[in-house]
Amino acid sequence: MNKYLADTTVLIEHLRGNEKATEFIEKHNPSISVVTTAELMQGARDAREQSKVIRICNSLNQLFIDKKTSSTALELLSKFHLSNGLNFWDAIIAASAIDNKLVLISDNIKHFRFIAGLQVLAQKEAFAKL
Repeated sequence: MNKYLADTTVLIEHLRGNEKATEFIEKHNPSISVVTTAELMQGARDAREQSKVIRICNSLNQLFIDKKTSSTALELLSKFHLSNGLNFWDAIIAASAIDNKLVLISDNIKHFRFIAGLQVLAQKEAFAKL
């Protein structure tokens, strides 16, 4: 069982050929949120890129949005949207990590660091531990 939830930024680095990101994914086989899959699909510029995104995302454990995750995300939004600017998609990603007891790996620590109960690690730190 894996212990990490990779944010979209980790997969973007992997798709760009960052060897550390690829090594992290291969070594730890992190889970991803369905939000990450959607964000990567939206960023695809053509059918070839979209096919590559789908193949990579399907090779990982995708966490889908269920009632528990939705509820946790809405609680996070009510606490942190006005005070910290938390957006819905980041709330879903954070809720997925919290509800599944996973450490979130992200390059956007500022989007998540204020959330109590969320274990978050900068991807540079995670990559350095390889």
